[in-house]
Amino acid sequence: MEKAPGIQLFKVWDDITEADRLNLIKGLTQLENQLAAIRFPAYGSLYFRHSISKASERILLDPSVDPTGLFCVGPACGPSWTDGISPADIQPDIDAGPWPTLLKFGLGLIQRSIARTRLRPAGNIIPLLHGAVQHHVSILNATEKLLPILTKHPPLLERSRPTIWHTDLHMGNIFVSQEDHTQILCLIDWQSTSISPLFLQARWPAFLSPPEGYREGPEHPKLPENFDDLDVDEKNIALFEKDRATSAKAYEVATYLNNHDAYTARWEVFDPLRELFSRIGDTWDDGIVPLRTCLIRIVEYWEHMGFSDPCPICFTSAEIVSHEKQFSEYIQWHEIQNFAQKYLDTDAEGWIPPGVDWAKKRLQNKALLELIIERLKSQKPEGEVRRMWPFPL
Repeated sequence: MEKAPGIQLFKVWDDITEADRLNLIKGLTQLENQLAAIRFPAYGSLYFRHSISKASERILLDPSVDPTGLFCVGPACGPSWTDGISPADIQPDIDAGPWPTLLKFGLGLIQRSIARTRLRPAGNIIPLLHGAVQHHVSILNATEKLLPILTKHPPLLERSRPTIWHTDLHMGNIFVSQEDHTQILCLIDWQSTSISPLFLQARWPAFLSPPEGYREGPEHPKLPENFDDLDVDEKNIALFEKDRATSAKAYEVATYLNNHDAYTARWEVFDPLRELFSRIGDTWDDGIVPLRTCLIRIVEYWEHMGFSDPCPICFTSAEIVSHEKQFSEYIQWHEIQNFAQKYLDTDAEGWIPPGVDWAKKRLQNKALLELIIERLKSQKPEGEVRRMWPFPL
């Protein structure tokens, strides 16, 4: 293993001019285009061919991609498939790949959710929103009825080619040249990388995610019309949000110009279809509310999406009303997670860059929790808010 050359982006980002940031973002989309251009025969994980002895558990790459025959696509090996679960638990219950078709990929995700829900019936979400095991199985069985139809849907199928992608691009994983901060030298932290459908892979890099209220398309980010009337703190926040929106817009435009297939996969696939595939494998962790939301919207827009045959699933009015109440609770839980991540400058796993004052960050974590408890005191008991907070004190 070699030491990554260069310097981590988070150490120099604040010193980079806006023009240089735009050039760096352009270079990043060009790198992503190079990854997306590699053609793989199936979904799964990338292995050295000699590391998988069973021919039935590997699919070889085309000689035009891998002339020496060193690599193959094998079973998925990311943490969602392996963490806390022994091979004896997994193998009888789920097909972990490789999957030659989108349908088999989706069915494997459903099997994973059912198996992991039975083995670990509570994820990181409050029990009311997580749902009982039988509710997970029921909603996943309903999804299974849809998959044979959805996976033949041309707008989805055309953007589903097996693609390798770095899905955790925060500034700690990007190394740039010490002399030219626009030049990306290295990306690290590939250990959980998978080969998945392009419509699932294409996403905002973590450090370029847009602020709330961001508008996709040709609209250029602007300061609020009442900017001159704001106090100093409010002006600083407005400037910060505009800066984030400008970087996000640069990534959106650069992706359109340099990686158009990824652009259409990210911005032109019906959101509930993309969300469906991102949720069906993780109900054991995320709960069933997000997946049920996707299914309700798909049923609602079934004819609009161009399907002529009747939808094989349906929801009663009472089920939809009950779901809307749970969805409101879920949104509030999700907002608390996002609030904590945003103002602690971290991700869902609590990653903090090396060199950050850990004691100070812990004090910030405690102060933010007390702030959100105060804000929600008329809506929720303190104990419930504490259970919803994502990070330990």
